[in-house]
Amino acid sequence: MAFTLPKPKDCADCGSGAIFHRTTYISIVIDGIFAPLSSPNPFLRGFTRLVYGIERRVTPYILNTLTDWGWAKRIPEADDDTQLLALMLWNEAKERNIEVSEVRLFNLPRNIFTAKYPDGRRIAFEGIPMPANADLDRAPWMDNKDVLKKKFRALGLPVAKGGAVSTLKEAKKLFKTLTPPVIAKPFSGSASRHTVLHIMNEEELEHGFNVAKQIAPKVVIEEELVGAVYRATTVNGVFAAALRRDQPHVTGDGTHTIRELVAIANEHPSRQGPYFHRMQLDEYAEKELEWQGYTFDTVLPPGIKATLHQKINWSVGGTTCDVTDEVHPDNIELFEEVARVLNAKIVGLDFIIEDMSRSWKEQERCGILECNSMPFFDNHHLPFEGKPRNVASLIWDMNEPQNKA
Repeated sequence: MAFTLPKPKDCADCGSGAIFHRTTYISIVIDGIFAPLSSPNPFLRGFTRLVYGIERRVTPYILNTLTDWGWAKRIPEADDDTQLLALMLWNEAKERNIEVSEVRLFNLPRNIFTAKYPDGRRIAFEGIPMPANADLDRAPWMDNKDVLKKKFRALGLPVAKGGAVSTLKEAKKLFKTLTPPVIAKPFSGSASRHTVLHIMNEEELEHGFNVAKQIAPKVVIEEELVGAVYRATTVNGVFAAALRRDQPHVTGDGTHTIRELVAIANEHPSRQGPYFHRMQLDEYAEKELEWQGYTFDTVLPPGIKATLHQKINWSVGGTTCDVTDEVHPDNIELFEEVARVLNAKIVGLDFIIEDMSRSWKEQERCGILECNSMPFFDNHHLPFEGKPRNVASLIWDMNEPQNKA
């Protein structure tokens, strides 16, 4: 009998990417306990670099040995199990005659790769290839949303007002200091799961707190920023590309109802898969429209937009639009300053702002949501609208010998 891995139950608060709630909660608790132990020790920095350097050189040969023994399988070409992000790197590597293979331990995809350069150099990497010592040099708190926002706030970088709390009592106390609407979300590992927006009162706050608390010991309560969610990516400290990530939405024409506009929008060729999905007129859409004062049968005036879901994921009908050429110089300067503060070779920066073509300094309730050290830059390669941006090329450029840290 073939063994199949159990799947998490469907969960409205998880969306299409359901997870095991209890497992996620325990994992976040364990990460919090051991995070201080994994932070770089300045007294052992030289030794750590030595060990890391040896590891980089030895790992490709260890993976080869595991493959020879049959404990791992080498995949020389991308297949259906290859992540989209890896596929972008793979395609660019081929253009440079770099031989990339995925190594699947016990035949399980683990996002581990080896690369052989034309000059014979070999590297092994997990997810994204990085220059030597890049992981050691970047700020250890980069992926911790709570710490990151405290650090950024102290530096005068724009972030939402709020904080992380452990109890409902703390949440209510913090809520009184904020200007609604606010949001509630898990302080770690949410990926938009169990996030509740548009909280206006303590009753809605309690609901949002309880939803987020299901998968994390702490809940972030903060003011809801105004505008679209953008993803800006920097590579080697330099601004590379920016996307607007849109919730499922339609724009009025003064003639058609929202129901009819959704049907028309769903005929778009890109919504037929495999990446972007059709919008749904379901209970989530109904609730989101109600918050805006609309119904499925509302005829929107020309140019007026109505959103149909709180989340921006592709799976619920969200879309993306490249805005790289529209970004205001002040905003580019901000993104590159963030990269300098984090000392990170790659930063995926989620940012909310009404108009990316105007300076962030001129707009209220805009700010940085989070920063990712392993961003899904493949989104830049496959925008729903606008020009594709080859971020994978910049990443391989960064790993050339003359550019290595």
